[in-house]
Amino acid sequence: GAGKAIAEWILTGRPEFDLWSIDRRRYKEYATTKYTVDKAVEVYQNEYAMGFPFEERPAGRPAYVSPLYEKLKKKGASFGARGGWERPTFFDPKNEVTDHSLSFFRRNGWRKVVAKEVHAARNGVAILDLPGFTKIEVKGPGAFAYLDNLLCTKLPKVGRISLVYALLPDGKVLSEFTVVRIAEDSFYLVGAASSEWHDLDVLEMALPTDGSVTLKNVTKDYGSLILVGPRSRDVLSQVTTSALDNTAFPWLSVRMIDTAFGPVRALRVNYVGELGWELHASNDQMVALYDAIWKAGEQFQIADMGIYAVDSLRLDKCYRGWKGDLEIGFSPFDASLDRFVDLTKPSFVGREALIAEKASGSKWRFVPMTLDEDGDADAPYCASVFSGDKRIGIATSGGWSFTLNKSVALAYVRPEFESAGTKLEIEIFGERKKATVGAEPLFDPRNERLRA
Repeated sequence: GAGKAIAEWILTGRPEFDLWSIDRRRYKEYATTKYTVDKAVEVYQNEYAMGFPFEERPAGRPAYVSPLYEKLKKKGASFGARGGWERPTFFDPKNEVTDHSLSFFRRNGWRKVVAKEVHAARNGVAILDLPGFTKIEVKGPGAFAYLDNLLCTKLPKVGRISLVYALLPDGKVLSEFTVVRIAEDSFYLVGAASSEWHDLDVLEMALPTDGSVTLKNVTKDYGSLILVGPRSRDVLSQVTTSALDNTAFPWLSVRMIDTAFGPVRALRVNYVGELGWELHASNDQMVALYDAIWKAGEQFQIADMGIYAVDSLRLDKCYRGWKGDLEIGFSPFDASLDRFVDLTKPSFVGREALIAEKASGSKWRFVPMTLDEDGDADAPYCASVFSGDKRIGIATSGGWSFTLNKSVALAYVRPEFESAGTKLEIEIFGERKKATVGAEPLFDPRNERLRA
């Protein structure tokens, strides 16, 4: 098996199956000899132990921390490591979480505090320190042509933001970026924390040899604060003198905003589906920026938020997760990302494969589903989806929506089952649970809250 995969990697540039779990590019500089030994011992100690959802094992941590790490820890943050970076999972400032046991079922002790964080993001304002986003600057006279040929998506205009995809020659999804166009020949690419070495490899392999494009990895130079919720504009307007209204600062745009701590790059985009901004600031600005936002938000009952809340919020909007919902076994058409593919472009990697797929039809379609009865567990990764006795798909994400008060699953199904209202079943820990296909997204279908 291993020999076959390595041979395929050498000969074709990819293994038959997505082997991200053992891909060397998952691990960055933090994977020192000590880290490796500590993790190996931990794995051996747990060789026969059951692995549970939301299990955050401690060996080798912390590796990378944000400037806010100690402050947030004192405010009751629990942490999980993502791409080596410590990220808040949830906040328990009043010590409400008394049960820290792990379970396959929906019995986690942190559910009440996460529900409060979700409520703040949907109805008030919430802030999240989210360090470790992969951040790469792409510059040079050849930058546009280089990215245009690499990505299947139309590039944004100056000052605008787009979600874009790099594909393999067979049309399958390789990388996902948020691309910010700073100037005609200057771009700022943002990716997942775990994708840093992977995405650098993808970008470097495609670089032209004439020196017309330069790449600079600035992942560790900048932190990011996520400010979201209906009152987020009210809060941010007290921290900056820059205009934040829809005319001056529309959805999916970028601006350098003035603050008392210097300029901050503000992206009007987020992963939760609310009015809000990603604030990318230098590390020496992060503590002061956070403190100013918190002070401004106190009158609006601002809340700290962790990534467990974000995961619930993103399910409402059917936002995909890289190397969970998106991997090299599926094309953007399989993933129902048709709107991010521009086949009118004369060339890009994977174009011919997508043209052929468009003509013949995709093997899969990506759909949201809700369980008809809540039950006591959510769909785990790769849960089978059935129509009668026929297995017709797999779930790639599952969790509880505190907004919809339902269990949500995101799944790949055969195209004939993609219509909203279709009745199916998901096998959850050995039991078939009735589920209904929904229309994407499940919440705020016109994105009115994002555009507010």
